[in-house]
Amino acid sequence: MLAKKSAKKPSTVQVILNAPVKGLGDAGELVSVKPAYAQNFIVAQGLGAIATKETLDRVAQQEAAAAAAAAAAKAEAEQVEAVLQAVFGKQGAFLKKNVGPDGAIFGSVTSAEISEMISERAGVSVDKKLITAPSISSVGTALAEIKLHADVTMKLKVVVIPASM
Repeated sequence: MLAKKSAKKPSTVQVILNAPVKGLGDAGELVSVKPAYAQNFIVAQGLGAIATKETLDRVAQQEAAAAAAAAAAKAEAEQVEAVLQAVFGKQGAFLKKNVGPDGAIFGSVTSAEISEMISERAGVSVDKKLITAPSISSVGTALAEIKLHADVTMKLKVVVIPASM
């Protein structure tokens, strides 16, 4: 007697995760797991779905759209950097502040003031949260760092001059 040959089942299946799974991967990742683990845990808990041609195509489209959006954001940040370099260049940004007799300014220069000055003079808006500047409390020069994008950071020279000049 000959035994029937049964169709060989795949040893692993591909699953697209909808949520992070400890020890396996993050949301949106394509992972290979045993079929029973996929059906009994990942799919049953709603943590992922079995990868089909349609879902793989959809994930590829989403990744392409995300990459295009990231490239556009970086290009926009580089364009803002170019505008700021053209407007302020090497001489920097001049801020007039009221000064006491000892040369100290009243208050200090804040990131909000730098952001407002950039908007007025360069015509581009930069959120004050993106500007990191040392404490500027006297007449002189300081470097402010502006992080326009994760990959685009620039330094802006801020020159504080007395308002009476």
